[in-house]
Amino acid sequence: MQHFVSTLPHYRTWITFLVFLGFFTHLFAQQSLIQNIHNRETTTLNGYWNYIVDPYENGFYNYRYEPFENQTHPAKGAFFTNAKREGKADLVEYDFDKMDSLLVPGDWNTQKEKLYYYEGTVWYKKSFDYSKSKHTNRVFVHFGASNYDTDVYLNGKKLGKHLGGFTPFNFEITHLLKDEDNFLVVKVDNKRKKEAVPTLNTDWWNYGGITRDVTLVETAETFITDYFIQLDPNDPTTIRGQITLDGSNRSNAKIDVNIPELGVTKTFISDTHGRLSFKLNAKKIRYWSTTDPYLHTVHLSTGNSKVTDQIGFRTIQTSGADILINGESIFLKGISIHEESPIHDGRGHSAEDAKKLLEWAKELGCNYVRLAHYPHN
Repeated sequence: MQHFVSTLPHYRTWITFLVFLGFFTHLFAQQSLIQNIHNRETTTLNGYWNYIVDPYENGFYNYRYEPFENQTHPAKGAFFTNAKREGKADLVEYDFDKMDSLLVPGDWNTQKEKLYYYEGTVWYKKSFDYSKSKHTNRVFVHFGASNYDTDVYLNGKKLGKHLGGFTPFNFEITHLLKDEDNFLVVKVDNKRKKEAVPTLNTDWWNYGGITRDVTLVETAETFITDYFIQLDPNDPTTIRGQITLDGSNRSNAKIDVNIPELGVTKTFISDTHGRLSFKLNAKKIRYWSTTDPYLHTVHLSTGNSKVTDQIGFRTIQTSGADILINGESIFLKGISIHEESPIHDGRGHSAEDAKKLLEWAKELGCNYVRLAHYPHN
């Protein structure tokens, strides 16, 4: 995956879509998105989840078409309560633990023949135990993606909502987490709408389900949640970046940036909002290119929080009709690819899926790919 330049279409409609997407991500997934999940300490919730198909959304609305979640004391008929029938007169007409299961990550279309063309609501339930390694630590549940309209509940309490089938989201669950017998319930609705994305007539298959990894992320009380580090496009000997902290001690915190191969180690101080911007001088950078896709190891740390990433430093510019990588013109040869699995049927969701797609593109002579029409995993 390192040998390619990825491009996005240069259309105003695409920019409008990103603004639209960012607005709804902010509106429904209010908590800061934790970056670089794969290089953090996580516990997977992947595997088989029990599920209930609910085309009329009887598990979400009462007979007056009022959401159960808006009630002070939701009735047992609300699927997110994971209620059990206690007597013959008890109006509980569902039981997750007696239902069939779906594999997460994965789409429901290719896992169950009867759901191949289904568009609507499916409820997922996963039970788990979890004990924090340190009592002051925090825990988040992170979803790589879920298509499309997703409501998330833990132990009968609403965590939040997310719109968008190809963007990650997370919620803090520290205050609700128990050592034993937690149950996570997720309502996923993939119905297409005229005013939504995807719209009613679309040119890709509308997979439904929890289509990427679900993980528990344990962090220190104050931790590095977001960062962006790149080569300065106007000075190839300067690395610049931004870092954001989350937690009660984020103000005026010390943050160390270390790039061992470049002999760079420097300490910075965050502002009152837990943010900082920085610049580093580094004269021995091995620049990333399509012929030498080199990655530098970068360590970021503050207090008990540490994140390691592998970053390729390069500039991308234009000069007339030329595209320049590190100041040199490059001739782009590429194709557009969807996140379909070449290994199994359905939506691609693994590193192996992505690697195989890019291997095939490379065999065709490509040095770039367009990721159509959405952020890939």
